[in-house]
Amino acid sequence: MQGIKFYIVDVFASSRYEGNQLAVFLDMNNQLSDRQMQQIAREINFAETTFIKADNGNLRFTVRIFTPEHEVPFAGHPSLGTSYVINKFILPQASPTLTLELAHSDIAISVDDPANLDESIFFMRQAQPTFGLVFTADEIATELGIPRDALNDTLPIQEISTGLPYIIIPLKSRAAIDTLSLKLEPFIAFLTARQMYKTNSPTGHSTSLFFFTSETHEAGNAYNTRMLLIENDKVMEDAATGSANGCFLAYLLSNVCDNITATVEQGFQMKRKSYLYLDGRLADGTYEINVGGRSKLVAEGMWYI
Repeated sequence: MQGIKFYIVDVFASSRYEGNQLAVFLDMNNQLSDRQMQQIAREINFAETTFIKADNGNLRFTVRIFTPEHEVPFAGHPSLGTSYVINKFILPQASPTLTLELAHSDIAISVDDPANLDESIFFMRQAQPTFGLVFTADEIATELGIPRDALNDTLPIQEISTGLPYIIIPLKSRAAIDTLSLKLEPFIAFLTARQMYKTNSPTGHSTSLFFFTSETHEAGNAYNTRMLLIENDKVMEDAATGSANGCFLAYLLSNVCDNITATVEQGFQMKRKSYLYLDGRLADGTYEINVGGRSKLVAEGMWYI
């Protein structure tokens, strides 16, 4: 029986069973078709599953990323978790840098302590952001059913993408973000009206919502965040979202300060504590966007095909 090696890691985690789960498959012999990769991602049923498809030499690897529903051109925790697996299990010697060739763009990865991969923070350099629609607080409150007094009027509400689109929404307090709840139908209607739903968006992907507040669960963290999306016709939440935090970093650089180093907590409301490290700057209209986190190895095995 043919099999393919895989690993399960928790990404943006301080220990196992925190952060965001990821399955990483080693398919450098290209044994799996598109259909099989989608079937496996659906069977695993994590937020994302990755497939390492080629070692292109010079520390460059082709990687494809699937949710249970479809392939995506870029995602954050899959990029970092896959880089951890490459460094730990594929390379003959751990490297401080490598590059992932993704559908959207090449993603440069840096490793702060290659000699200690299990404790090292892996950083990814994200693509230049694109800034989309700006929304009023009244639009968000009325159409999404969020209490108007929960929204922070001192900062804008805006769509941003570094490969996947998110609407960044500031909230006033931890109480507001802890009690946040969205219903499916208004969420779909809100996106559809703006050509941001998968059935009518130019990319074929739905825009997700990223909420933040400066009131945190743990001292020392700068922001508490939540990411809500529509997946398989349900409102879902992501425990840790590297792509969204890259957009959030671009948002902060544009609206708060042009040089930022911060720790973000996410997933606390899901009991999946996650820690994302932001490091970025804005100079002469160019954004440097780095999002980092640790990966923890949970399991490895053989998947039969």
